[in-house]
Amino acid sequence: MSNAPSPQRTLTIATAGHVDHGKTLLVGNLTGVETDTLAEEKRRGLSINLGFAYRRYEADDRECLLGFVDVPGHIDFIGNMLAGVGAVDAAMLVVAADDGVMPQTIEHAAILDLLDIRAGCVALTKIDRASKTRIGKVKSRIRELLAGGVLADAPVFPVSNISGEGIDRLTDFLHKLLLGKYRRAAKAGESRFRFLVDRSFSVRGIGTIVTGSCRSGEIAAGDALLHSGSGSEVRLRGIRVHDQDRDQLREGERGALNITLDQDLASRGDWLLESGLHQPVSRFDARLRLLPGVAQPKPNTRYHLHLGAGHHLATLRQLGDSDWFQCKTREPVHALHGDHFILRDPAASRTLGGGTVVDIFVPARGRDTPERLALLAAMDQPPDAAGSALTALLPEGLDLDQFSLCRNLSAARVEELAGKLQKPTANCMALRIEGGEYPRLLSQEHFKTHRENLLRAIAGYHSAHPDRQGIGESQLSGLAGAKARKPLLKALATRLLEEGTLQRSGSLLHLPGHSTRLGEQVEQLLQKLRPILQQAELVPPRTRELVEMIGLPLPELEQVLRQAEISKQLVKVAPNRHYLPETVDNLAAKVEKMAGQANGNQGFTVIAFRDTTGIGRNLCIEILEYFDSIGFTRRDGNVRFLRTTKR
Repeated sequence: MSNAPSPQRTLTIATAGHVDHGKTLLVGNLTGVETDTLAEEKRRGLSINLGFAYRRYEADDRECLLGFVDVPGHIDFIGNMLAGVGAVDAAMLVVAADDGVMPQTIEHAAILDLLDIRAGCVALTKIDRASKTRIGKVKSRIRELLAGGVLADAPVFPVSNISGEGIDRLTDFLHKLLLGKYRRAAKAGESRFRFLVDRSFSVRGIGTIVTGSCRSGEIAAGDALLHSGSGSEVRLRGIRVHDQDRDQLREGERGALNITLDQDLASRGDWLLESGLHQPVSRFDARLRLLPGVAQPKPNTRYHLHLGAGHHLATLRQLGDSDWFQCKTREPVHALHGDHFILRDPAASRTLGGGTVVDIFVPARGRDTPERLALLAAMDQPPDAAGSALTALLPEGLDLDQFSLCRNLSAARVEELAGKLQKPTANCMALRIEGGEYPRLLSQEHFKTHRENLLRAIAGYHSAHPDRQGIGESQLSGLAGAKARKPLLKALATRLLEEGTLQRSGSLLHLPGHSTRLGEQVEQLLQKLRPILQQAELVPPRTRELVEMIGLPLPELEQVLRQAEISKQLVKVAPNRHYLPETVDNLAAKVEKMAGQANGNQGFTVIAFRDTTGIGRNLCIEILEYFDSIGFTRRDGNVRFLRTTKR
């Protein structure tokens, strides 16, 4: 079949409800598809695995597609049910009029509420087996069950799978639900691609097929993806939605993807992602809601965690006296902010509650401090509000790399957010962090504090070490009052250098106008060294020769030479050779003359430099390598050329 354009409207609906209440037969009446395909399902007359069916139609000149995920209702297969409702737009709770609300009806309704599936309806089946009085009582019980939950206002449709009564009204509602604003609000292009896998199989001559739901973004045939289960890069060979081949798959659509991956590696609960979203974690912080009457989870007990379509064992620890919990899984999982999960007891016999992932970058320490809980409350908001609150709370600023990954924000969305937070009313500034894709957003108040701390620390260092030109960044980060981490410290220093409130000499930072004041002992020794170096002219004594000439032990002499170098009293050309600055200028002038003056077009060799200066070959090499290192000359084979003017 030729490729078809993407449907403009699509809706995926999960059934829910007690076993033998007619879910599968109802889906068959709505779509004409029998979803019980396993021999065991047909023999036992109940659904075991997930079933899938579609209803394609046109409305308002638009192609529309209703997708149904038929989940098992038996308590033994609750894990399959949870995998089916992990990525749907709406739910259809099915209740039989003769049985009424049953145990799995109650549990399934609670799960839909915990997963925040807000769109849907109730199908009251088997009305041909119940009186009007009975139907009225069951309706009342359904309303009582759903009261206060996300489906409290869901309409109830009495239907008969035998006579077809009520099916048309139910179908009309689902059509309206599709055409309405049924999905969670999301701007086009706001998120990157995520595809949740619920089945995998192999087709001869085609290869591995995975089916599932596109949770965000879009993808095209030929694109590269990352498989979360193996960490492998895969290529998307083809896309099929229902019975049509497609060029693209978009957010909210179910599809079958043909990928370049060994079928044995693909499992239910895996994800196909843009590579930048692959951040496996074994800990994440979440907001947890427990069902009425359920006790708080015990810290050292393993619970069953159903996240997406995956099933994991996890321990939970309450953070303070709050609804925040830290979840620790036995193996790494893929989770992002806003993902919903269900928590079941250690025996996997009862649903305890559910929650929402808030942060996947959990701190190693202080996980339940008041400051951390305040950060979690700030994170538990839409992106713009969260970004604004976090910049006010975080002294080190908002790390947009982590923020955008945790929330799956596209580059365009991050740029939009950063722009809003840098408006004058938002009071934030951007600092470029080395190695980061996005800048760090820092409030003006926190920047002012860091600025004052850094300048105060450097001023204090100058007072304590008047003989030193400045302080290195690694030393600065350890000083009291300069508590920013190194990447941020480097960015702050860069900003202060741009402002002119800091200066750099070599690798050392110092305040403008600062000059070294050598100690009396060092100055006295330099007074002895200067005449020696002046008399030696172009060939100064080696360091060990100076030891004998001035009678100072080698360690003390090396310390004097180091301080003289920092204060620019001497120039260290080689490990054992020090020149006076004016002598280096003299050598540089000779190089300029040899190289053809300022244009540097005429190269010269070591031999030519030796013959011009009368210096030995080995020392010539050391001098010229020094000039190379400071960018004064450049070497091309055996020839050197002038790179800049004389220093």
